Amino acid sequence: MKNAEKNFHIFRVLIACTDPALCDGITHVIDETSQFRAVQSEGKPFEQLDRSVRVDAVVISGNELDTNLLDLLNQARARFSKVPIIIVSDKLNEEQTRQLIKLQVHDWLHHPIDADSLIKSIENGIRGTRIKTNRVHAVISGSGGAGATTLAVSLADLMVSQTVKKGETVALFDLDFATGNCGYSLNMINGFQLDKILSTPQRIDAEFANLIQEQQRDGYFVYSFKRPELLTDANGYELVLRMLDAVNLQHEVTILDIPYYETEWREDVLAAVNSCTLVTEGNLPALKHTIDTLERIRNLRDGDIPVQIVINKSVKRMFGNKLTKSRLKELFGDTPVYFMPRDDALIEESLDRGVLPREISSRSRFVRGLRKYMTTMLTPRLEAK
Repeated sequence: MKNAEKNFHIFRVLIACTDPALCDGITHVIDETSQFRAVQSEGKPFEQLDRSVRVDAVVISGNELDTNLLDLLNQARARFSKVPIIIVSDKLNEEQTRQLIKLQVHDWLHHPIDADSLIKSIENGIRGTRIKTNRVHAVISGSGGAGATTLAVSLADLMVSQTVKKGETVALFDLDFATGNCGYSLNMINGFQLDKILSTPQRIDAEFANLIQEQQRDGYFVYSFKRPELLTDANGYELVLRMLDAVNLQHEVTILDIPYYETEWREDVLAAVNSCTLVTEGNLPALKHTIDTLERIRNLRDGDIPVQIVINKSVKRMFGNKLTKSRLKELFGDTPVYFMPRDDALIEESLDRGVLPREISSRSRFVRGLRKYMTTMLTPRLEAK
């Protein structure tokens, strides 16, 4: 089941030049960076390029900002409306600079090209684009033992097969560094020594995600570490946020497993996500903790974060159901609530064997319930953001 080879995410950079000789140096710089691959337009107008070719950034080079270079720029903007475009040319005057701003160019660099500046510019451009288009969903424990990790692990699995488009990938990022339970539940214990980079978190870049990831299967990548020292280290906050940034750059969908206890980065992470699933149980103490957590999430971003509540390990009762619709409305207001069926035998076997619940039984109560939750409640709200 586990794939021993890591499937590194490669970003494709399209290069177009008014003079073919100018492309050689840029192509060399890009191809020397393992996370990038240069694609040349070979003199073709952008609209004639194969539509199946995915492009993450465009670099256009010319000696000066003349008609030919502007023509390439206009073609690129028409063909790749949401892709960052970088111009490389001789020095510009004030009027030419204003032209590039109007044409929404991401960056301008001058000849001779500096390799580090070009790579950093491309990385920043792709990062800015993917922040707007990538989806990040937080699965949060309302109380200890609610089963949020089990839900997060299976949500990532189902999204690979049912939600993301072909070629897109899903990341499961475990923020419970005290236990690293996502990795343990999948028998994918990560031995990467984060302490080696803890003193210099600024060294983390997009390529770093390739070094620390474990691949569960095609399209499903796991980032889970048992490193309790991160919870108290002075650089833990910066390290975690930089790791999240690097992971988000690599994947179209990221599922975050966020523990119930407080950490220095918890609220900052929650404030940046697209949506949340708040997992709890039906007993009174768990519901009280969940109400407190829900209120804190509502106070972030002026209540603009979509939240769904999953009451996990739910058992249907013929009589005397204490959580009626009116009672749920009283507790959680307009926040949607979903009951996840209890399936102890399946979950126990899944954890003991280190496999996904779906791999044991795709028709189990748990998998069918989670699939219904994802398609009817989670995915529509996540895609809407």
